[in-house]
Amino acid sequence: MLKNKQIKIVEKFKIFIIIALVVALAGVGFIVFRGMNIGIDFTGGVKIEADFDAFAENSDCSKIIRDDMKKVIADHGLEIMGDVQVSDSTFEIRLRNVWKGVKVTSENESEFVEFVQGKGDTDGLCQMITKSLQKLAEENATLKAAGAEFDDNSVKAYTVGATASGALLRNAIIALCVAIVVMLIYIVIRFTLASALAAVCALIHDVIIMIALTAIFNIPVNSTFIAAVITIVGYSINATIIIFDRIRESVKDPNNADKPDAQIANEAIANTIGRTILTTVTTLVMVVALAVLSVNAIQEFIFPIIFGLLAGAFSSVLLAPSFWVMFRKIEKKAKAKKQAKKGYQGAVAANKETK
Repeated sequence: MLKNKQIKIVEKFKIFIIIALVVALAGVGFIVFRGMNIGIDFTGGVKIEADFDAFAENSDCSKIIRDDMKKVIADHGLEIMGDVQVSDSTFEIRLRNVWKGVKVTSENESEFVEFVQGKGDTDGLCQMITKSLQKLAEENATLKAAGAEFDDNSVKAYTVGATASGALLRNAIIALCVAIVVMLIYIVIRFTLASALAAVCALIHDVIIMIALTAIFNIPVNSTFIAAVITIVGYSINATIIIFDRIRESVKDPNNADKPDAQIANEAIANTIGRTILTTVTTLVMVVALAVLSVNAIQEFIFPIIFGLLAGAFSSVLLAPSFWVMFRKIEKKAKAKKQAKKGYQGAVAANKETK
């Protein structure tokens, strides 16, 4: 445990809130000028997975395959999100919900899905890509030398329609709002309104910083991002509640009746900061290892988790207790004003009775 005199977090609240604002504004700048990398889960579109065994490991073959796939896609009026991702022996391509220069909507999405998947004797996008690669394997010397063969079932496509993506986004926002409201109610019951408001401010900070860093590093935003946000909201509130629990114990202690709220908050931070740092670091070690060793789909979930862990540790230790002191001050002023008003009304009533 650190000595209480070494911890003066509340007094430096302005510095910490400025740091958070700088990161948030940087994220807003990237969103405005570059935009967020919104994935097909929210925009709608197509994910193509192609399994070509060992050819992905051969850099020359891999480049030829990627270039040919991109050409077929572009020739049919589809737009690739980012670049073709290669992991192990699988090529993954994500396509925007745009076809022949027109955004796919609920009105034309059935026709779009038929085009991607094929119907009857009509070749779908997967068949077109496969046939193009089969033809290329017969003509290209590099692919011939590598013995490239492309099976008819090697390429598969998964579509996310405009209707489904809209419902997913709406449900994700509702889930996040419900989670925050339930936590707010719980903290009000368990602690005080000042603690609840402080915790919610810290959670809002965590979500904003996660979004800002995700925009800055151009991480794709799919349904896994919402899962990451809800995970961090739950993880961060746990660290914040531990600090508030120490604050509550100190406030109830009669020996601390004359202590300023800032001192109580600083002492609570001093008593819990070691635990917060250790749990955050140990979690980060495992999460970073997973991010380094995992495939792209997992990384889309892991990187926001890393951002959220850092933001959560920052807010739990450096912001939430200061927010509590601020709301506690407002709460005391409101009570004092209410008591003064009651005293004034009582004095007026007593004066009338004497008359």
